[in-house]
Amino acid sequence: MLQNWFILMPEISLLSYLAVAALVNRYRAGKTAKTFFTLSKYFLLAALLGTVVFYNLSVFPCWMKNTPYTTLFKVVIYLVAFAWFYLSSKWFLNKNRSSYRFYSLGMTALLLLGILISAQNFLLVAGVVPLLCLINYALLRLHWDEDRIIEMSRLYLFFASLFCLLLWVGAVLLWTEVQSFAFADIYDYYNAGRPMTLVSYAAVGMIMCSLFFMLAVAPFHSWFVGIVSVAILPVCGFITLVPPFAYLACLINSMVNIFWTAGEFIKPALLIFASISLFIGALSANGEKNLRELFAFSSIYHIGFLLFTIVSFNDNSVLSAFAYMMVYILAMAGVYTVFLGLKSRGDYLTGLSDIDGLSVSKPYLSAALLVFMVSLAGIPPMLGFLGRLSVINNLVVEERWGDVVVLLVSMLFMANAYLQVIRTAYFEPLKKSFDRTDKAIYICLFVNLVLVIISTLNPGYLLHDAELILNGIF
Repeated sequence: MLQNWFILMPEISLLSYLAVAALVNRYRAGKTAKTFFTLSKYFLLAALLGTVVFYNLSVFPCWMKNTPYTTLFKVVIYLVAFAWFYLSSKWFLNKNRSSYRFYSLGMTALLLLGILISAQNFLLVAGVVPLLCLINYALLRLHWDEDRIIEMSRLYLFFASLFCLLLWVGAVLLWTEVQSFAFADIYDYYNAGRPMTLVSYAAVGMIMCSLFFMLAVAPFHSWFVGIVSVAILPVCGFITLVPPFAYLACLINSMVNIFWTAGEFIKPALLIFASISLFIGALSANGEKNLRELFAFSSIYHIGFLLFTIVSFNDNSVLSAFAYMMVYILAMAGVYTVFLGLKSRGDYLTGLSDIDGLSVSKPYLSAALLVFMVSLAGIPPMLGFLGRLSVINNLVVEERWGDVVVLLVSMLFMANAYLQVIRTAYFEPLKKSFDRTDKAIYICLFVNLVLVIISTLNPGYLLHDAELILNGIF
């Protein structure tokens, strides 16, 4: 039994970073942003190693369990976080600001996200989610110097508190029905053919809405747009790229093991929220002049697409969702890397008009941005097209023709928003002079583009192992 505690090695590694970083911040003179990134990368690599080695252990099956499924999602968030931590160090060095709080909060978030992915108990989920909301609040308040940031942080804290309370009430209501918080017990209870009561419907609805809030599913998305628009760039990228994978894993785990057996109302509810997210995201992105808000609405759109994908909750749908999420992460990571490389007189650019004529001044950055825009828009032959094709093909097999029409129409609106960015970069006259771009930005973009190209030419290379792993949860 003692060896099963090795499941906590990733969390122990991340927790150890917090202790070491606190000591370094307190006693070491001459520390820089690079200091804390260097520390974080070693402890993050240790967490990654622990995740891979101890991939099939559990402390208590009713609390936390590691499986190939949870390992896959943990590996993804650790790798994405590692890459973004490296790029963020460049931002802090450029701004000459301390990165201690950012890396400490980021590693704490990774610790909690890992627990959320492995969670097998709603009591654990209800305990972790409020802590993640506090982490988001603390990240938002990093280096705040504007009234807008203060206002947005308070608004976020209010709504986060409301939905966390909703999550707790839902979990308690579910316990009154089942007399247990464990996923396995809840599954057995409803799978035995017991009817859904009004209390059950209310509990499931509250829990779903809370998870949708964390995923920024419309109409619970305002906080996400606000955070992305006002937070510093490292925080903006971290919140956009890393947590969604963990929340998606928790949602799939909850749905597959519990809610899908609880009643047919789940499917239409998911489709309604997915449709709202698709059209709010796509329509709001069109005409948006702030680059950050444009891509925030883009993220909301893609979350809606994912909900459409996982409605069936079978091996094909979850694999399609995973493939689509990988496409989204690769493309958005590239977009934020381009943003980190765009400065004018030391200031990072935020407006759409700021990239007027980018192709003239920064041809390599604009070319990379073009590739990522085409991939996000789902235009052949890029990887984004293959991700959408996988999703739509799954819907066609299930003869969900109405859903196919909804997806195709929303894709047209969203593609127009991405083309707006391309037009600005390539067909508008140059208006600003851009600062010299760090070589590290070009290196990261090159690696990202190589991954996109390899995955485009051979998508089976990306998905083969994932298919074997994800099939095991059904």
